[in-house]
Amino acid sequence: MRIVAAAFECFCEFGYEKSSMKRIAARAGVSQPLLHHHFDTKERLLQSAIGKMAADIFSTAFDQLPQRGSVVERLDAAKELLYALFVNNLHAASFTVEFAAAANHNESLKQAYFDYQQTQRRNVARFIEDLAPGAETDLSSGLIETFLLGMAMRRPFTNDETAFRAEFDVHAQLLINHLIARGTEHSAP
Repeated sequence: MRIVAAAFECFCEFGYEKSSMKRIAARAGVSQPLLHHHFDTKERLLQSAIGKMAADIFSTAFDQLPQRGSVVERLDAAKELLYALFVNNLHAASFTVEFAAAANHNESLKQAYFDYQQTQRRNVARFIEDLAPGAETDLSSGLIETFLLGMAMRRPFTNDETAFRAEFDVHAQLLINHLIARGTEHSAP
């Protein structure tokens, strides 16, 4: 766990290319042979780090999402969680952007990124099914993914947090309206 946490920090701070196994081992306080014993390649270490980050984010979101309330109240709570856990979490946003950039230049990471993306879509679809029963999960998951990635990619470069949050809220409300309309449309006789 300490190695994965150190890798996450290094990837966020230095990027994938400049995060050597030597640097990660030093940050984790372990020897390089021990690091290589657990993770034979930097690609596998990156995969473990992104997997842990995503699992932690979704686990926290599922734990904190209210189980009671109207669809609108629960979707609004989900919006707040997504902002706090993903968009405004600069480490998560930076790490996701770095993972995408590294995958663009590394064939073995392309498949890992695709797998990560599919897992994220399944997690988002579970949220949608729970929050807005009847909504079309494939289309809605794609819209949410595009929205969150776009906002997360811009967040580290934003100076006016108030304006950024207002823009997030406007777009999130459009998605909430879409989910409610699609859920109502599919649940109507």
